[in-house]
Amino acid sequence: MAFTGEKGAIKTGENTVTKMENWKLNIKANETDTTSFDDEGWESCEITTKGYEVSMEGTFNKADTNGQKAIMAALASGDNFQIQLYIDKSSERADFSGNVKITGFDVETAVKDKIKISVKCKGNGKLEGLE
Repeated sequence: MAFTGEKGAIKTGENTVTKMENWKLNIKANETDTTSFDDEGWESCEITTKGYEVSMEGTFNKADTNGQKAIMAALASGDNFQIQLYIDKSSERADFSGNVKITGFDVETAVKDKIKISVKCKGNGKLEGLE
């Protein structure tokens, strides 16, 4: 059975960020080369720090004071923004959650289209949901 994204959601605390259409989570691990003469010509490495980035897109909703406006306020202040990413919004627990720093908020408007937003975030601390 394949999963589809129509039940997804983005929340902050108890509030849903409204009018969002997609989110993307990029988790990465940094590596340190530990290759030595003992490896007989094969490379080896150890994983050191881990991090993540989140991007999300949707339709601009200036009435969303607890979601989209809260994201803009976090960008302006530099404060952490608590994010919860759901594959299925009816789940009791977010699939992934953590604190992020908002690093970008783009607004795009066109004559024959809705006003779109695009948000970029960088993880600040541990990402929950990897267990």
